[in-house]
Amino acid sequence: MSERQFLWGLSNGVMVFAIAGAFWLGLWIGTAAPRIGGLVCAVSTVLQVGICAALLWAAVRLRRKSGFRRSELRQAEGRRSPETQHILAGLRWTIAGQTALIAFAVWACVRAGSEQLIWPAIALVVSLHLIPLAKIFHVRAYYGTAAAGSVVSIMSITGLAGAYAVESRCRDGNRDVDLCALSALERGRDCRECRRGAVGGLTA
Repeated sequence: MSERQFLWGLSNGVMVFAIAGAFWLGLWIGTAAPRIGGLVCAVSTVLQVGICAALLWAAVRLRRKSGFRRSELRQAEGRRSPETQHILAGLRWTIAGQTALIAFAVWACVRAGSEQLIWPAIALVVSLHLIPLAKIFHVRAYYGTAAAGSVVSIMSITGLAGAYAVESRCRDGNRDVDLCALSALERGRDCRECRRGAVGGLTA
């Protein structure tokens, strides 16, 4: 792979990361909006749009600097180098594996009744798929991105799972209290009826 083609491919990666990062940040803003307030939401949205725009602008500049064109890929289709064929095969397998793992993660969350964990689970799979990509494209920075994304995803999964467990216990506790109160009311009513019946029997 020539340096021109490498820079062109790197610019594509930057674009993908910029759009994906804006998506995940937007998802967080929308989820956390009721708790963080309007001002924090506004600042976060400005950062989201600004960082995404800056990365896209840098990717476009890098692509122009490379001087490589997509048409050159089509022209070279019949004479791909072994390295290019290896990269394409690895990319296909990585995408197929990522798709299968995301489908399994969604199914497992729905099956377990933990739909609130779907997005963090998808984020974990997306983060992990950068590990084979780092090896395929020889970009070491992908390892760091994969590690950071995995840590954030696991923290989100454990945090949401813990919060959901506490909420479930509270619901169960409130239900038990309600049942106990209802039972006490029933017992009190029965006792009152027994006393009325006994008094009635004596007066008769």
